Amino acid sequence: MKNYIAILTISLGILLSLSACQKVEDQTYTIPTTYNFENVDYSGQTTRIKMLEALSIYAKSANTLGSNQLSSTAMINMYNNANTVFSDPALNNSSKQLKNKVHSSIQNKFENYMVAQANASLSTNQTAAANQAGIATSNDGTQSFLLNNNGVELAQIIEKGLATACFYYQSTAVYLGETKMSVDNKAVTGGKGTNMEHHWDEAFGYFGAPIDFPSNTSNVELWAKYSNKVNSILGCNSKIMNAFLKGRAAISAEDYNARDEARTTIKQEWEVILAAVAISYLNDAKKNATDFALYAHYLTEAYAFIAGLKYGASKTIPDADVDNILSNLAGSSDPLQANIYATSLQDIDNTINALANSFTSLETVKASL
Repeated sequence: MKNYIAILTISLGILLSLSACQKVEDQTYTIPTTYNFENVDYSGQTTRIKMLEALSIYAKSANTLGSNQLSSTAMINMYNNANTVFSDPALNNSSKQLKNKVHSSIQNKFENYMVAQANASLSTNQTAAANQAGIATSNDGTQSFLLNNNGVELAQIIEKGLATACFYYQSTAVYLGETKMSVDNKAVTGGKGTNMEHHWDEAFGYFGAPIDFPSNTSNVELWAKYSNKVNSILGCNSKIMNAFLKGRAAISAEDYNARDEARTTIKQEWEVILAAVAISYLNDAKKNATDFALYAHYLTEAYAFIAGLKYGASKTIPDADVDNILSNLAGSSDPLQANIYATSLQDIDNTINALANSFTSLETVKASL
């Protein structure tokens, strides 16, 4: 009799467990068309995006002949949010900073890039040339860029580098990672939701999209802007936004299978966006091969995005192979050693092919990006 009761108890427990799981799988819930959920806060991500924008504006302020010399101290202070360096008091008063959110492998290197950018700005009174830092001006005279002695636009290395090694990394590898997605999803904090909901919101915040993206593409920032650059070919805006919406709704409904499907989609789509944007800039460089200012500008952007493939959650290309692609493109995987003057059109084609071979969905559209 005791054995019968024990078996009955165990069986009842299993049935209840299966019933509970089935309830989660079978329940229906609404997925909104905009990121308009209750208790959402990604103000920290918005603050860091503004910090990067301010840093980028300053780093690019030496892009014209006769510009004032840049201060590496000012850039490093912006990176660390130190010594009230921002013109916006809200940024100075924030407890947030960029540096401590950057992938550890490159965290300190950005300060070296800032020092190098400040050193290059000593040469804004001269024209850029091989082995000579200076200003490169487009053939039509409408655009100019500060290049180092190897033709690298370090302002782009800083801006795109932080967009990848900080924002892309934090969103896909940290906030959508196992640790941040294995937290409490019961207790609700007013204005922030549960811990799991909040982490998902923070991942969305780093994408830089308005809540009604992609129907609204006005004033999009960073990754939402980069996604929009290649959206007409890839249709990526809706894919990644729908995944963000689905995942957030699934978390609130405790539908973790749907959440995991959504975060897998986000990680994969975001990486494809990154690779596609890199190819797009490589194509832009090819189109402007006879205009060195634009050639160097677009190649540097492409270089920075390719390097960023090392920092996401979905690492389709191993780090060593990313470094090889960069070395084949510009002579080195270190942007301070890379040489744009030595990059040929064949090098660009080889790089496009290497990326498209790794991301097969880009193979048929690589020439159109």
